[in-house]
Formats: sequence, C-alpha cells, structure tokens
Amino acid sequence: MARKFRGTETVKVDGKGRMSVPARLRKTFDAGDPAFSTSNTGRTQLVAVYGPDTWNWLELYTMEAIEEIDAQIDRLTRGTEERLSLELLMNGQSVDLEIDREGRLVLPQKLREKLGFGNGIETIFAASGDYVKVYLPDSPPKDVEKLEKFIASKGPGFDPRSFLGQASSGEG
Repeated sequence: MARKFRGTETVKVDGKGRMSVPARLRKTFDAGDPAFSTSNTGRTQLVAVYGPDTWNWLELYTMEAIEEIDAQIDRLTRGTEERLSLELLMNGQSVDLEIDREGRLVLPQKLREKLGFGNGIETIFAASGDYVKVYLPDSPPKDVEKLEKFIASKGPGFDPRSFLGQASSGEG
C-alpha cells in the first residue's frame, strides 16, 4: 500500500514559479516514484492535474498513484462518457513535473497564471490521501468549504472519525 500524505503547509512561490515542497511531503513523493531510488538525477517525478477552468487548485499525484488511476481508467469501456471524461481530466488536463535536487517544484507559466500563483504569493499544500492539493489561502477549493460546512452542521463536538466504523462494517 502506498504511503499517504499528511498535513497542511504554507509555501511561497518565487519569481521563477518555484515552490519548495515541504520535506515530509517530498519524502512521500520520493517513495511514490519507483524510478527515484534507481536514478542518479536526484529528481522525483510527479503529475500535476490542473483540471478545467472552474478549478482553483492543483492536484499533485505520486507516480504510483497516477499509474493506479491510469489502470482504473483503462479498465473502463473505450468510448464511454465515464472513460472519456476521466481521460480528459487525468491525462489531458495534467502535466508531468519534477522536484529538483533542492526540493523545488517549478510550475509552468500557464499554470501559475490560471491559479494566480505570482511572485511572493503564499499557497497551501494540503494532504488529500494519495495526492496533495495546492491552492491560494483566500480561495480554498469548493470541497474544502463543503467539508467545513458539513462538520459545522453536525454541531459542536462532532468528530468525522465516527464514520470509520461504518467503513469497516460494510465489508464481509
């Protein structure tokens, strides 16, 4: 089983579009790139999914995670709406990136402009299981807002971990 990302970090973008990937997240990216341990480049490969114009975030996937997603897409019937939409999102609206020896990720100009990641801008790196979401602090992705509203609707003291028992009881 692949390692999961944990935690949230704030990272600044420099004038060249570079962002320092926090060390603990970088370790998970390294572990999720099978070629990293055998290459002499010291560079970790990953995939950034930038999505449609409505997305105000970037998703960073390890190579292992993206290969698992690609395999799941390949199992869908060719030509179906499901497969075509997933291929467009996960392949057509993505780009291969790498973390350099200094632990920095360089975002292409196109992505920086789409997301508003200018020089000196702070971004949030938020763990989401097998990928990391990157977004501006003042405009979190809609699912983050939705989660916060959901938890608030359950009242004070609600703990989402209460759902964990339901996950295991459905197995049989």
